[in-house]
Amino acid sequence: MAEIRTIYNAINEGNVMKRYVDLRNIKIESRNDLLKTCQVFRNPKFETFRIIYMRNNSIINYESITSKLPNSCNVFRVKANTPYLKDIKGFEDINRRMYRLGANGYYLQHNHPSGNAKASIEDMILTERLSKNVKGFKGHIIIDHGTYAWIEKDNRTGKLKAENNILIEYLPTLNTQDVIKDSPLLHKTISSRNELARLMYDVKHSNNYSCLVLTSATNNIRLFQELPNTFINMSYRQIGGYIKNRCINTGSIRAFLATMDRPFFERAKDLVKLGYVTDCIAYMITKDKSEIIEGADKESIDQDIFKSLNINKKKLMNKEGEDLSI
Repeated sequence: MAEIRTIYNAINEGNVMKRYVDLRNIKIESRNDLLKTCQVFRNPKFETFRIIYMRNNSIINYESITSKLPNSCNVFRVKANTPYLKDIKGFEDINRRMYRLGANGYYLQHNHPSGNAKASIEDMILTERLSKNVKGFKGHIIIDHGTYAWIEKDNRTGKLKAENNILIEYLPTLNTQDVIKDSPLLHKTISSRNELARLMYDVKHSNNYSCLVLTSATNNIRLFQELPNTFINMSYRQIGGYIKNRCINTGSIRAFLATMDRPFFERAKDLVKLGYVTDCIAYMITKDKSEIIEGADKESIDQDIFKSLNINKKKLMNKEGEDLSI
């Protein structure tokens, strides 16, 4: 099979932490101290939630929780029908660890691979539940790229408040690879089929190839690859596994296929139905534009493949009874 060609990859592997970091005994006397210390945890690939245990103004330990997904992190593994019991057990575990460590306070920290440092509703709910059930809450910082968000208790009302997308002026932003930093794809987004079609006109390719485009939660392009049309002849499970792994490696949650090859498009539509792909189009290039011939049978361009794969688990079975789930 002809090789897959990577035209653009927005992730610089050199900026991703790959080793254990010991933060013990580091002094945290202000929000800025915490911000500087936590920059080592920036990661454009997946979310990780951390509890940083403090004794007075010194870090004495921290623990990390991650689902290795670009847009979610299951801090508490909740079983169906028993969410409150599972939550209580989680809070008790943290309280016991606070006691064993001799901690009298803690910070929360996690990252947003999308680069949008805004506290979500889920972030606020989780912070509130932890702060109410585990004494010693000092603040929650959300980082990544060139901004951060800060959640703290209002001294007057006792309620949580958030400051979002605060610019980090004195720290370097997360750069892309030097070889592609001037690529026209760097600031491109895909939020509609028309934008996908326009991209195909701008990035022309061989008739023997189709295109895979991956985007972040904020619709920014993270990966653009040319796939040989024979790529689609693999099993759905193999194709889905490849796309899911590329999403994990690039911090992407949406995958788009664009092709001028009819057999490729027909199988791509099935990949959309199974949840492996967000959307696909068949298109043709005219003199001055790219024209959409047909799209997948779906209503939303915003399908998150990680959520759709979870929802479609029961559907991931072919006619022969083969399990197609990843």
